[in-house]
Amino acid sequence: WQRELLNGLQDDARHRSDIAAPALEEALSGAEFRAALRECAGPNVAELPAAELARRLREEVSTVEVVSGFQADGFEMSLSEAIHGPGFFESSWQVGVRQGQNFSGGKRWYGIQDDVETKVYGFRPFSHHGYPQIMPEASERTPYFMANLFRVDVGSPLYGDVSVVLKPSLAAEVGVVSCADTGGWTGMCNSSEPRWMPDGYKPNCSAYKKSNGLGTLKSFDHLLLANAAYWRVPLSRVACRLLAPWGQTPLVGSDLIHYLEVMPAAELTFPSAVKFVIGSFPDLFGTSTGAKLQEWCATKGWVLLWSLGLNLGDDEGAANFWTAVGLGGEGAWTASNRRVVDPVVLARTSAAFNGTSPQRPSPQGLGAKFEAAWQGANVTRRVAAAANHSVSNVTWALSWSNLMELLPADLRMLPLQAGFCSDIENCVGTSPSGDCLCYRAENETVEVVI
Repeated sequence: WQRELLNGLQDDARHRSDIAAPALEEALSGAEFRAALRECAGPNVAELPAAELARRLREEVSTVEVVSGFQADGFEMSLSEAIHGPGFFESSWQVGVRQGQNFSGGKRWYGIQDDVETKVYGFRPFSHHGYPQIMPEASERTPYFMANLFRVDVGSPLYGDVSVVLKPSLAAEVGVVSCADTGGWTGMCNSSEPRWMPDGYKPNCSAYKKSNGLGTLKSFDHLLLANAAYWRVPLSRVACRLLAPWGQTPLVGSDLIHYLEVMPAAELTFPSAVKFVIGSFPDLFGTSTGAKLQEWCATKGWVLLWSLGLNLGDDEGAANFWTAVGLGGEGAWTASNRRVVDPVVLARTSAAFNGTSPQRPSPQGLGAKFEAAWQGANVTRRVAAAANHSVSNVTWALSWSNLMELLPADLRMLPLQAGFCSDIENCVGTSPSGDCLCYRAENETVEVVI
């Protein structure tokens, strides 16, 4: 069923994307778009012909990380489930069947989610609506991912403190892509009940329609246009995050929900399906759960990045899809460009930098400094717990700065951008000096189980 779905989608997506290409170039020619691009990326980029800008934009989208976030200590997909489970990234349906859930008998959100996955995405229906009862049924569905168009440093912060990044070739081959989050669209645009929209959420529901179709990570011009129209935002928002230097255009809260939703129609087997992992520094660094995350990544041979991320603190509350727009107030909020390589995990992988910077010690030589920072974070947490309060975001920002001073600058990691590294499949990102951090190239291919 999934193979037929993918086969039919690829031709349809290519056709829709080709049809949308002139409209995309027209949008990239607009005076307001060019003015915004000039401000964020400079005149050399802003004065490119529309066809060249479209080509550059497509190249950048092809490098963006396809990520899924989960809570390390969550009740669905979790770190424990990842370590002790069946050896692949499970959907919530699969975890539920393994744990004996009854899915509320297929009612409430489970029925809505089932409708989205069958009626929007075209996946095989269960024998009981919203209630898979055996694993083969649950395995027809996939976990939700997102194309990180805004290159958010911590990956998928609205959905968890751990973000898993897919191998690019796998995401491109099996990803079924929607122009917007289907859960949000269901709640705001496709409900039989009166539409409920939090403050700041004003989608153009008519822009999400069947004629826009779905897409793939190879054919997506129509999805970029539909996403901008649906959220009523200019294309310059995403173009500036993709075409300008990372972090030069700060994020606003609403950027966090303006992603493309991706459903990989395949079994995502560990370790081959995953490229690297991102952990939230304020949530996990210096904790026993963070140590389990390190060991999981090291055992699988994955690079682990830490990110300061949103660093909201208790005043903002937990971030999720329905609170994102209000984060950070009205204006620009965060550069979202803070990542660092975990040198302890790096030493246990095949990954290495392709340059020979004299200021970059070996990962093995950084262990003591990193361990000192880890223990310092642990003490900070224990002192706060003893005083019955949480650690403030100001304290975490200071701890992050201290870690940056301890570690060499070349361990700070920038995401891949088009043309920066020759091997998109095996390279994790670049250092500030421009060296690529890449896994040793092997003949191993990602096995696709559909």
